[in-house]
Amino acid sequence: MTAVNYAVAPGEYLEEWLDDQGMSQQRLAERLGSSRKQVNEIVNGHAPITPDTAMRLERVVGIPAKTWLKYEALYQADLKRIADEEDLSAHAGEIEPNAVSYLRSIGATKATIRTPGKLVQDFLTFHRCGTWEAYEHLYETASTGDYALAALKESGATIDRTALTTWLRAAELAEAFERGREFEYSPDGLRAALGALRARAAAPDSTMLRDLANMLADVGVVFMVVDPPKKFPLLGMTRWIDKRVPVIQQTGRWGKDGFVIWTLFHEIGHVLNDPRGEMHLEYKTEKTRTSAAEKAANKFALDTLFGDAGLAPFSGLTRDRDIANAARKLGIAPGVAVHQMHRRRLLHYSYGNSLCVDLAGTFTE
Repeated sequence: MTAVNYAVAPGEYLEEWLDDQGMSQQRLAERLGSSRKQVNEIVNGHAPITPDTAMRLERVVGIPAKTWLKYEALYQADLKRIADEEDLSAHAGEIEPNAVSYLRSIGATKATIRTPGKLVQDFLTFHRCGTWEAYEHLYETASTGDYALAALKESGATIDRTALTTWLRAAELAEAFERGREFEYSPDGLRAALGALRARAAAPDSTMLRDLANMLADVGVVFMVVDPPKKFPLLGMTRWIDKRVPVIQQTGRWGKDGFVIWTLFHEIGHVLNDPRGEMHLEYKTEKTRTSAAEKAANKFALDTLFGDAGLAPFSGLTRDRDIANAARKLGIAPGVAVHQMHRRRLLHYSYGNSLCVDLAGTFTE
C-alpha cells in the first residue's frame, strides 16, 4: 500500500466518537478523570495518547487501549516520515534524470521529480542506505583504497555517480552476482585461461559471451553484461565482492564485438595488474587519479590480443578482406582489429564496419 502524504492524529477518531455520542469535551474529561485542556489537545493532535490515557479511553469509549496506542504510533511514524521526506527532497536534484528513469524501468521506484522526497527515499532504499550522507560515504569508500572501482569509459566523458551506483546496484541483484559470492578466485588460473579466452573471443557469435562467462567462472571471476541507464558513457568496470571475488561488469554499449572483447581484456588487465591503492574511477571535473591503471590495462589488452607485433600487421590496410585475413592469421576477431584501428586513427571510421559482429542481446542470465 502506498503511504499517504499526511498524518491522521488519533484525536480525530476521538472527535468522531464525541460527535456520534453528542458528548462535549468537558463531559468526556470528567469521565476520564482528566482536564478539558488535555482532551482538547488530544483531539487537535497536540498531545499524545499515553498508555495511561489509552486504558482510560478503553473503559469510557470501548475501543481497546492497544488500538489507541496503535493509532498513536502510526501518527508519530507518519509525522516522522513526512518530515524525513521533506529533508530528503533537498537531494532530489543530485540524482541524474537518466538514473531516475533507470530506477523506474527496473521497478525500483514509481516516484518522479514531482515527488522529490519519495524519489530520494526510494533511491536510498535501492542502495540500502539510511541517509544521503551514508550514500555518499558508500560511494567514496567504493572509489578508493585497495579494492577501488576500475572503469573504462568513453574518452572525455564524465560519469554521474548516481547513474553509476544505480547500475552497479542493479547488478548486485542479479543471479550471476549472487552466485559469485561462492567463487574462489585463482589469479594463476586466470592467467592460465587467457589463451582459451582469447581463442573463444576470436569467433564471436550468439553464444560467445555466455561461454566466456562460464570460462571465467571456472577461475573465480564473475563476468556480467548489465543494461545501463541511457546516455551512460561507461563500457566496463571491475570491482570486487567482499574483497575476494573480482567482478567484470560491462554495459554492452555499442554492442559490437570489438568494443565488448577489448573491454573484457582491458578489465582482465585490471584484475591481474592494477596498482592497488589508487583511485580508479574518474567522474569528477578535476583529475582525482593518475592514468597509470588505465594505461596498464590497455597495454595488457593489446599485448594479450595482438601480441608483440601490436597493430603493425594492420598498418596501411583499408580493404575488409585484407583486414580480415590479417586478423585470422593473428588469431583474433576482425572486429577487434577494426576497433583498435579506429581508436588509433589507422583506419577511417567509415571503413571496416561490415567486419564487426553485433552482440547486442546475446548475453542473458
